[in-house]
Amino acid sequence: MPEPMPEPRQNCEYVLAYYAPSALRETRVAIGLLLLEETGRLVGHRFTDDWRAVRCLDPQADLNLLGMVSSHFDGLAAGAPGEHGEDDRSAAPERHRSPESFSETLRRMERDFAGALQISLPRGVQTDNPEQELQRLFEQHVAPRRSLQLRTPLRTGSRPWVRAQLSDALRRHGLWERFERDVSVEQFTAPGDAFRIDFSYRPNGVVQYLHALSLERDWTQAKLLGYTYWRIREKTEARLTAIVADSDPALPAVQSCRKILTEAQIAVEPLSRVDAFLGGLSEPRP
Repeated sequence: MPEPMPEPRQNCEYVLAYYAPSALRETRVAIGLLLLEETGRLVGHRFTDDWRAVRCLDPQADLNLLGMVSSHFDGLAAGAPGEHGEDDRSAAPERHRSPESFSETLRRMERDFAGALQISLPRGVQTDNPEQELQRLFEQHVAPRRSLQLRTPLRTGSRPWVRAQLSDALRRHGLWERFERDVSVEQFTAPGDAFRIDFSYRPNGVVQYLHALSLERDWTQAKLLGYTYWRIREKTEARLTAIVADSDPALPAVQSCRKILTEAQIAVEPLSRVDAFLGGLSEPRP
């Protein structure tokens, strides 16, 4: 018997979503990817959940706004069948979907995000598995920036190292998706304040913040955190816990930094107790 003919490869197109801090600069970073079949049907989209590359490019980037981009793509996916709506069974099928209409939708998204979002022109690709191709393209065009950062070892005991350990602990406890990250404080301090608290959640109507610190190295960061927390509590009820690297309590720098935090009424939890600390938290609301 003759061998069965292999399934023909499908023609697809993908577009990249970029964050661009200024329309006058060419610098931008890819934050997501959208894959479509030749018919115009949306296969799916993937967005980064690691905004460090964006923060390196633009420390004042509105991460809350960028976090909404994926929701816009969800809405686009819901309307993907075509211009005539899902209920119009006699209308033109997906193969009649107008490419211009889809392009206009993407351009409207760019306008909605005031130029901070840029959508690339479509690029063709052939595949026999669109879902796997989506993952491959995402890793090729978006994920490498995160992988490159992770190849650089973090200095043990530094603030970035403490934050990485805290992030891992949040994932272990299934809390990662329930915490807001890189929380802006400008509504409490002053417009344009670029300082951000690492994590926040609201378990019982009271916002609780978590921020990574090194008691040995972050004396200035502790002072800034103390001032920020004071301004927050002027306007709302809140609690703040500094997650710190374990260190020698006899060191003068450690004593000085801990004193600043204590006088600012900021709780201090060492990394050696972070699992017990997170295990005792009330379950954050989604």
